[in-house]
Formats: sequence, structure tokens, C-alpha cells
Amino acid sequence: MIIFNQDVINNFFYIILSIFLIFFLIERKMIHGWYTRLATLVSLSIAIILCMLSPIYQNPYCVHDLRMIPFVLGIMYGGPYTGLALLVVLLLSRTMIYSWSIVAFVIYAVIYLLTIIGMKWFYFDRLTSRKKIIFSVILFTIHSIVAALIAKAMTVFVIDESYLINFILLPSLGMLILTYICETLLKQIQIKQALVKIEKMEVLAQLAASISHEVKNPLTVIKGFLRLLHQENLPVGKKEQYLAIASSELNRAEEIINDYLTFAKPDPDQVENISISGQLNKLVDMVEPLSNQQSVDVHKSIMDVTIVGNTRSFQQAFLNIMKNAIESMPKGGTLTILSKVQKGNVSITITDTGIGMTSEQQARLGEPYFSTKEKGTGLGLMVSYRIIEAMRGVITVDSRVGQGTSFQIVFPVDRLKDPSSL
Repeated sequence: MIIFNQDVINNFFYIILSIFLIFFLIERKMIHGWYTRLATLVSLSIAIILCMLSPIYQNPYCVHDLRMIPFVLGIMYGGPYTGLALLVVLLLSRTMIYSWSIVAFVIYAVIYLLTIIGMKWFYFDRLTSRKKIIFSVILFTIHSIVAALIAKAMTVFVIDESYLINFILLPSLGMLILTYICETLLKQIQIKQALVKIEKMEVLAQLAASISHEVKNPLTVIKGFLRLLHQENLPVGKKEQYLAIASSELNRAEEIINDYLTFAKPDPDQVENISISGQLNKLVDMVEPLSNQQSVDVHKSIMDVTIVGNTRSFQQAFLNIMKNAIESMPKGGTLTILSKVQKGNVSITITDTGIGMTSEQQARLGEPYFSTKEKGTGLGLMVSYRIIEAMRGVITVDSRVGQGTSFQIVFPVDRLKDPSSL
């Protein structure tokens, strides 16, 4: 009696390995449809061939191994077309490894048809995991019995106690374990997909709440001043003042909405060559009034190099970072802007001597509605992070409380424009 030997272990190992390979590929790509069917076909085809190369029992009339398990699993989880492709692979491999057998053709064709009929009859896709496991064991036991009866009818074949144990009962038990593994892995993927959806909805809810909160403030101000404009005998000077305030609040609401739109679509259609030196010097000039107001000295050492991106987005991203750096130094300080080229990349460092941040605050940088400033919205840095990411840049932050913060942004250099960077 065989019951359990090295070839049985090898067969089960090949099948389990193929199942884990399928779910690894599916989970990695998170793509369904044709990709899932292709992964199932390739992985189970390998398992079928390896099982045939490690036969459990062989005599002049038949060869026994566990190839039928991956074949049936492929039909149940891959569908009729995947199952048909596996049938072709099984018969071709059987012919190449051993020889053509009309008995094998009849057996596996019948198994294929029985599986398809059974799945449609019991609505396999609608069954619970427990019922699927029971269904697979019963169906596989029927397959094994039918296969033995066909072999007995067409060849000299003996069905004895040893055959019943080794090639009907044990494979059916193996089918139970393997179907349980498949169902467990499927549940894990479904849970992961559900968590991804929940996270997306949570982010959407946070953004919706943030937009509502930020836009509501200027609209409330505008509403109040529009009511004041209805007062009788209101001086012309006051009307102009109220209209100016309402107009500025409208501009603020527009800026908030534009920030969210930039976050949603940070990669503009217009892509051009950006001169790092030209743009950083221009940005330093733009923040000069604010730096003078805050008593901040600006030091710069900028190498001229070209990157690819959108000039307006680049300006927006770095203007936000520079303004935040200056505003973090209410009692004055030093803002240092450096750029240098190393190994085909340009590194831009913006360092301040401001109040700094804790490690917890650093971890939350770039999140919507998180800011270290009392009246900050967090939108500026959120947009900057998104723009830099869209331009294939990498941003890192180093900060110490009371010592200041350093932002380092690394971009790939446009090598066609700057061959010296090679």
C-alpha cells in the first residue's frame, strides 16, 4: 500500500505552490478578468506537468498522480475557458511525457463536463466558502469513481481496497484541504480590497469636510458684508471697503478650490524645460517682501541645471515651501536655498532656522487639513507634495524643535539639456 510516500508529498507541494503563486500574482496586481485567468492557467499548468513528472504509482495500464486536483481547481476558480485550456495542456503533456491514450482523453473530457455541469447546477459562484469546500470534495470523489469505472470498462484495471484508499479517499481529502486554502486566500484578497475602498472613502470624506470648512469661512464673510451693503445711507467709502473685503474673500475661496484642483490633477498637460537657477532666483525675489517683513536673511547657492516639468506648478510647490519656512521664523532668522547636481539628479535644499517640528508633526506633513500654523489649512504643503511627486521628485524633511527645518527635494535632470550631468 502506498498511502503516503515522497511522490505524494511532491505532488501536494507542487499544487500548493501553484495556488500561492496565483494569489501572489493577483494580490500584487489587483487586476481581475483576463489577468486572473491567465495567472490561473499558467500556474496550474505548471502544477499539472510537475505532478505528471512525479508519478505516485505506475503500471503498464495506468499512471497515477494528483494532476486531476489542479485541473478541477482550475475549472472551478478559473471558469470553463480556463478549464478547457487546462484540458488541452493536460492531454498534450500526458502525450509528450508518456504517450497518447484514448482512455485518458475520455476520462478528462468527462471530468471537465461533469465539473461544468455541477458548477452551473449548484450556482458555484453563489455558494458560501463552506459549501464550496463540501461541493469540491463531493464532486472530486465522484470524478475519481467515474474515472476508475471508465478505466475498468476500457482497459484491464483492478479497483481494490488499496486503490480506494490511495486514489479516491486520500485525493478527496487533499481536495478538501486545497479548496480550504483557496477560499482562505480569496477571503484575504476580498478583505484587502474592502479596506482599500474604505480608505478611499475615508480620504474622500476628509477632503469633502476640509473643502466645506475652508470654503465656508470666506463665503460667510462675503455673506455678512453683502448684508451690510443693504443698509440705508451707507457712505460710499464704506461700500467700497465692504466690496474690497468681499472681493478678497472670493479670491481666497478661489485659491482654496484651485489648491484642491491642483492636488487632484498635479500633472498639467504643458510640460517644458525648467531652469532651476532661473526659477529659484525668481522665487527668492517673490518672497523678498515677506522675508523683509519677518527680518529673515536669505542666503542662496544655486547651480544652473534643467529639469522637465511645468513651470507654474514648480513655482507653486516651492513658493509654498519657502513661505512656510519664512513664516516659521517670526522673530527673524536665516533662509538658505542650495541646489547641486549629483549622479544625474539635482538636489534642492531649503533650510530655515525656525521653530522646527516634532517627529509626529513631520510624519503628518502633506496630509490634508494638517498644519503647524494656527490658521493654516495644510493645503499648501499637500499641493507641494503632490506636484513634486508628479514631477518624479522625492521630498525628505529633517527637523528639530527649536533648531529649524530642512526640506530636500531631488529631481532627475534633463540629460538632453545637461549632458554634463551624466
